Amino acid sequence: DIDECAIGTHNCSATETCYNIQGGFRCLSFECPSNYRKVSDMRCERISCFNYLDCQNTPVRITYYQLNFQTNIVVPAHIFRIGPSPAYAGDNIILTINKGNEENYFSTRRLNSYTGIVYLQRQVKEPKDFLLDVEMKLWRQGTYTTFLAKIYIFITAHAY
Repeated sequence: DIDECAIGTHNCSATETCYNIQGGFRCLSFECPSNYRKVSDMRCERISCFNYLDCQNTPVRITYYQLNFQTNIVVPAHIFRIGPSPAYAGDNIILTINKGNEENYFSTRRLNSYTGIVYLQRQVKEPKDFLLDVEMKLWRQGTYTTFLAKIYIFITAHAY
């Protein structure tokens, strides 16, 4: 695998991030929605919310992740772990895949009241890109706080 991102042979624009994958690369764009500000390369935080419901239902933080797997990955495969940091006694989470799972390749499962996983539940036979929106609602001391993980998953052909 040649790392086009490291050697500069990619064609990503100045506003995009180059991400190396087996046999190629992807140009990724990380934008924060309105009412969010970029706090790092991969993270947006909400600036304000207007009422109690809005505060509970819009993510306080949106974080981008990139994962790379080959088509021969053994399923079911735990590919992503999510939970509050730090976690406290009494915490409870609800995980939902809101977008990107229309073909039902992925699912979520709670390991305990404050840790969940996203797993690949069926084989991806051909190279394919996914962008999953995984929402974690954290119930802590009588209030829900919502977090959003935007997970780019690149399934590449396995090297023989």
